[in-house]
Amino acid sequence: MLSCKRQTELLGLIHTDLAYLKQTMSRGGKNYFVTFIDDYSRYIKVYLIKRNDEAFDVFFTYKAEVENQLNKKIKRIRSDRGGEYVLFNEYCVRESIIHEVTPPYSPESNRVAERKNRPIKKMINAMLISSNASDNLWGETLLTACFLQNRIPHKKTGKTPCELWRGYQPNLKYLRV
Repeated sequence: MLSCKRQTELLGLIHTDLAYLKQTMSRGGKNYFVTFIDDYSRYIKVYLIKRNDEAFDVFFTYKAEVENQLNKKIKRIRSDRGGEYVLFNEYCVRESIIHEVTPPYSPESNRVAERKNRPIKKMINAMLISSNASDNLWGETLLTACFLQNRIPHKKTGKTPCELWRGYQPNLKYLRV
């Protein structure tokens, strides 16, 4: 049974999801993105990838980055039953990471990742439309949307994901429309 309680420490639970965003290839030749969301802070890290089979490799990069930054280990990871993490269970056993998978055909069970992807996709569309930018800029717009999401205070904690992740308030004075 998947837990409904929110984690009380960083890297206690990481939610991940793979998404195919646009029919248009990004400027870097990417078609997919992978999100990793920390359950405690709701800090989002996103990676653009060309093929969905690159998601497993991207997890290695993410794991190395966050464990070095925070000097902590990832304890659990939650994903849907997509094919992107087929070989994941063996790796998780070796690394002492608990891999939770959602029931088949129930994206709502991967609620945190799915609910974070929705506003990000809306932000991408809003930014592309309002700026009259080309659709092939969706990758850069995605990175910007995640950057902004990490700096918006959460209604329950009153703190930004960035603040909970790093331990200090982010500087927002340089942001412009």
